[in-house]
Amino acid sequence: MTKRLYTLALLLGAYMAGSGQQVQLPADYLHDSFPTLVKKAANVLSSAYMAQTLMAVTDTIPGWEGFPVQLYAYKTGIDSRTGRPKKALVYLLDPSPEKLAMWVATTCWIVKKSTSSSYTDQVLNWVMHQSGGQFPVKGVVYEDQYVKGYQEPYLFKDGVTVYIKDIASWSEHGPLSEAQLHFAIQIGNKDIKSQTGQYARICSTTREDYLAGGGTQDVGDKTDRRLSWLTVVRKLYQQAWNSSVNPLMVMWAKQHLK
Repeated sequence: MTKRLYTLALLLGAYMAGSGQQVQLPADYLHDSFPTLVKKAANVLSSAYMAQTLMAVTDTIPGWEGFPVQLYAYKTGIDSRTGRPKKALVYLLDPSPEKLAMWVATTCWIVKKSTSSSYTDQVLNWVMHQSGGQFPVKGVVYEDQYVKGYQEPYLFKDGVTVYIKDIASWSEHGPLSEAQLHFAIQIGNKDIKSQTGQYARICSTTREDYLAGGGTQDVGDKTDRRLSWLTVVRKLYQQAWNSSVNPLMVMWAKQHLK
């Protein structure tokens, strides 16, 4: 089966494989409007600033066996404090435009029973501003979210910000050394603190969203940000990867899609 025919078969038979809930998108929507959503998703992914130089593809990362994780090297723009770009290494598992569009469409159908662009655009815009559709499996993510132009290094694992135990192995402000960059793409849970960041890529799903959306694992909350959140996010994103539905996106939308 060609890739094009495979994609068509996926679209025509879209259903949710993870939660036991079947999702059948309207055939006329798939034929008439879905291609436009794919183009919009491609536009979102075009801003994936970390996907610059592909170094390797692997399916052997512990916890991610069987998934086509890609190692990228990238540079930031000119940093406002150092006056030069900062370099990073990161493993990513980013969706294709078709996969991202399908996740968005099924999310809106599940939550609003509608694929109106007023809903799908809202979800896509949120994803664009929260992550650009980028899912960091492991490594360094530079962001200038607090001071424009000042690129701060954040350590990610399983789509969530984590914090290093041994501060000597890190730099709060960067730039990071080659040794620190390679350490960042090899970290395990033994290397990080027991409290993690709040938000899960690719749409900043929180523990509160997860629990309100039917999640049952003990992941803590925004004041007790337990390490178990990483396992939950990893499993749900992996479930999404082989499905037409992204549970993390649905859980976010149930609480925030207006």
